[in-house]
Amino acid sequence: MQERLQILAETWIGYKIRLVEFVGLTNDAMHVHGSILILLVSAIILRRRPDDFWCWLIVFAAELFNEYADLKGVAPGEATIDAAVHDLYNTMLWPTIILILGRFLFPPRTK
Repeated sequence: MQERLQILAETWIGYKIRLVEFVGLTNDAMHVHGSILILLVSAIILRRRPDDFWCWLIVFAAELFNEYADLKGVAPGEATIDAAVHDLYNTMLWPTIILILGRFLFPPRTK
């Protein structure tokens, strides 16, 4: 299992590096945009609102895997705890704000 996870992490990092080079955005910007994209896609697939806890949890799980891959040393310059905390903050800030404020600003409709 550990070996498969390592192979998956290496494959993901390769795709991530090529995507960053192709798009031309910074790693920080990619974390922010990626988190919103994952949040919205998960809302569509799960047929839930973007401020649903399950959508937030999918973003969080994806970010934890991304940081696992980075900490395994595959990504250049990303294999530190400081970089992981920084990326976690960048990734989860807006999904967390949407999760918290969405329920207050746009309460679910009652039937």
